Amino acid sequence: MHLRRASSLALAVLSVLGCGRLRFGPPPEIQRFAADASEVGSGEAVTLRWHAIGAGEFWLGGERVPEDGAIVHPAKDTDYVLMARGLGGDVHSAPIHVRVHQSIALAVGADDAGGTQLLVRLRTSVGDPPAEDVQVRIDVPGAETQFLVCPAGRLACSMRLAEPPSGRYHASATVSGRAVETFASPSGFAIDRASSVRAAMDGSQVRVDWKGIQAARAYHVQIVDLDANEPIGEPFVTTSNSATLPLGTLSLDRAGIVVESWTSLVPGDAPLAVSRAVGLVSAGSSGGTAAAWQIFAPEDFSGGELRASFPALAPGERLAVLALNAGGREGAGISVSASGLFDPAPEPGSAPISGPAPSAALVAAHHVLPADVHAALREHQDESLREALSFGIAPATLAGPPVPQTTFCIARGLDFDNRVRKNVTMVLATAHAVFYVDSEDLAHYPAGFFATMGSLFEDRVYQADRLSFGSESDVDGNGKLFVVLSHELGQHLNGGWLLGYFGNDDLLRARDDSSDCGGSGSNHADIIYLNDVANAELNGYTAEQAAQNLFPATIAHELQHLINLNQRCLVRTCSGSEATWINEGLSKMAEDLAGFGWNSSEGRSEGAMYLTRSTGQIRGYTGRSLTRWEGDPIGNYQGSHSFFRYFADRRGATFARAVVNGSGGTAGVESALGEPLPRAMADWATALLVSNEPGAPSPRFSYLGSAWSPFHERLRHLDWQPLLAAGASATLRADGIAVLVSGSAAGGPAEIRVRSDGQGAPYIVVARFAGDLPQ
Repeated sequence: MHLRRASSLALAVLSVLGCGRLRFGPPPEIQRFAADASEVGSGEAVTLRWHAIGAGEFWLGGERVPEDGAIVHPAKDTDYVLMARGLGGDVHSAPIHVRVHQSIALAVGADDAGGTQLLVRLRTSVGDPPAEDVQVRIDVPGAETQFLVCPAGRLACSMRLAEPPSGRYHASATVSGRAVETFASPSGFAIDRASSVRAAMDGSQVRVDWKGIQAARAYHVQIVDLDANEPIGEPFVTTSNSATLPLGTLSLDRAGIVVESWTSLVPGDAPLAVSRAVGLVSAGSSGGTAAAWQIFAPEDFSGGELRASFPALAPGERLAVLALNAGGREGAGISVSASGLFDPAPEPGSAPISGPAPSAALVAAHHVLPADVHAALREHQDESLREALSFGIAPATLAGPPVPQTTFCIARGLDFDNRVRKNVTMVLATAHAVFYVDSEDLAHYPAGFFATMGSLFEDRVYQADRLSFGSESDVDGNGKLFVVLSHELGQHLNGGWLLGYFGNDDLLRARDDSSDCGGSGSNHADIIYLNDVANAELNGYTAEQAAQNLFPATIAHELQHLINLNQRCLVRTCSGSEATWINEGLSKMAEDLAGFGWNSSEGRSEGAMYLTRSTGQIRGYTGRSLTRWEGDPIGNYQGSHSFFRYFADRRGATFARAVVNGSGGTAGVESALGEPLPRAMADWATALLVSNEPGAPSPRFSYLGSAWSPFHERLRHLDWQPLLAAGASATLRADGIAVLVSGSAAGGPAEIRVRSDGQGAPYIVVARFAGDLPQ
């Protein structure tokens, strides 16, 4: 071994390295170290502040902290020791002891359905969830107190309120014998929905996947019972974009799926906001489940073909195939074949395959407009709203009480470029309305006419619309709705006649005081316009019919339009007009609610015409889209009417209000329903076919109103297309439907095959039922 003497420099380096940290000067001095609280609830904030000299770094519990203070959230009793580090070395403070007791935390946020989400976290004095169920009281600003039970061992629990968030919320509970409370205000944040929700059966499990969003900290995934409109069990919470859930005993016809995106896992980790994406549960791509009712998604097609297999059908059972072109292209085609089934036998005395053409009287008498006139009205209304949203909605005024005589701007023949100022005379004042008549028309009205109308308005129309859809506007501050009747609406209009209208200019724009109404044309008042009774008589109605049915039903219809605009864009904030198919469907439902519409034989006859496959200018269910508006008084109006009527029957009194208060458009309807439009169309189309029938796959596919059920007795059976052994084909409108029905099974296996035309497959429902189903 060769030894060599170390140099003095090397020894000096070794000496320095061996003596630990270098110190250049005196050690730091911590002059102050304090906490703003000595006792807090578990997880609550404590602010620690300090002042030191000679230190460049500060550490708490092994973590570097700012130079002047830090906020900590002790979960249990904790000692905090500050370490100050400087050139003179490290110095530790005396410990600050913070005692911790039980706590409650609350977060409040909005969801995208117009409601409020409340997120609660309970902790014991050692930071754990309570070992027992705890009832939490939540005091909601301006509303009823709510109670939420948080299950034992749960990290956090939540509840939803239907109304939007506002004000300051108070939560209180007793945790392990200690009373705790907290306050919280809405976060003001929003989060987008997950998209492309796809759920399909895989044995007894439901596989769910979706496209996530960056802002989501977690997803709550849950099966929903669509019949009860309630979730099943507890949500599956995940941070991934997929989940597998057990279907359990829930039948496929009642199964839906919801994927909620949450910005926060527990109160305090992020401002709370929630969005809710809904999906349907399809029968999958392996031939389905042979259930009494099952729906297949476009993704279930393989090589352009879908198969639904039934190992055994009882003798006499039949199959129905319902094609739903939700979100599909115009003119999509399918071909359907069936095996193990006989051809359907013609029904003696049944309605013809193509229903009778509507009478000229129906076309002329109906208060809806020809397609081009309706399109012009929509364009004007949409443009008025766009301008108001861009430049500001005219503020409400105090116009004073209604006067016996005044003037209004009226659009002649619904031509908003041809308004005229008319002298009008008050003929009736009720608790909530004032009726004015064009002074030129006063002699047209028989005695008692307005007494009848006023009574029907107060007793039926006003109460029904306000309770179902919300409060009306009051832009002129007089607390009254004006109903203005004038012959200026016209005797005839493009082959029909105009019974009445609501113009949104009156709510959105400032009053036009010009003599010729050449400015905004707005009366800046809450007005529904009706035609003159003399024009009603020219179109085949008596004055008595106008007073007792025709005019009050029109007021109910137009009042919904007024309320809809008020609730969406004046009370709340909107981005544009409500979709026409939704707005008109709700207004047709308003007629029902006021005792008109399908409550009368004439109204039901129009609904019956929709159940045919009639073609031409006025069409049945196969000839029109549910959502693309063409002004057809049967194919469009009765289509949307029957859709909203079915769900109002099933969901109850709160359904219509939920649509009006929602985000608008298809997304708003989906939120109100808790199911996507394709699934909603499937439920509705099934009800059109089998409502109230003894052999129906489920009683949930039934209308319930006493005036229109049993549905097929009060209106008529659906004019379905025969599904022959040789096959059948159908062409679909965008967001349209087709219905095919087989003959009876001989007993044994059966199969349905559906082939798309290669340009996008529709959703397919296959339902099995027993017995006859007339056309």
